[in-house]
Amino acid sequence: MKKETKLWLKQADEHFKDALYLFEGSRYSACVFFSHQALEKILKACVVEFVGKVPSKIHQLDRIAKEAKLKLPKGWDEDLAEITRHFWKVRYPDFRRYVYTNKKAAEPTIKKMEEVYKWILNKLDQQ
Repeated sequence: MKKETKLWLKQADEHFKDALYLFEGSRYSACVFFSHQALEKILKACVVEFVGKVPSKIHQLDRIAKEAKLKLPKGWDEDLAEITRHFWKVRYPDFRRYVYTNKKAAEPTIKKMEEVYKWILNKLDQQ
């Protein structure tokens, strides 16, 4: 595994753990934010590892997955686009205070993040 890939993975792992911790602590907006960050970092690790280039400075998870040339399971492009929309919403107080205020609102995002994250990690481990 490339040295730069490992740097992206280290940060992805930190954000993954942060998201889980925040979810358990009922900090749902921050949980959604860090769920996105974990996926962004692990996807950018894939760009480095699988494509051999510096990842684009973008935040749209579905676009980063395409850049990484990952063959995602059916429907995951839409899931990644949805998580990206959540990421933008939690950055602004007018959305944040109304949308991600309880476990039920944040749970689909963190569950999908965990599923995608572990799937990608498995792909990187197979390298």
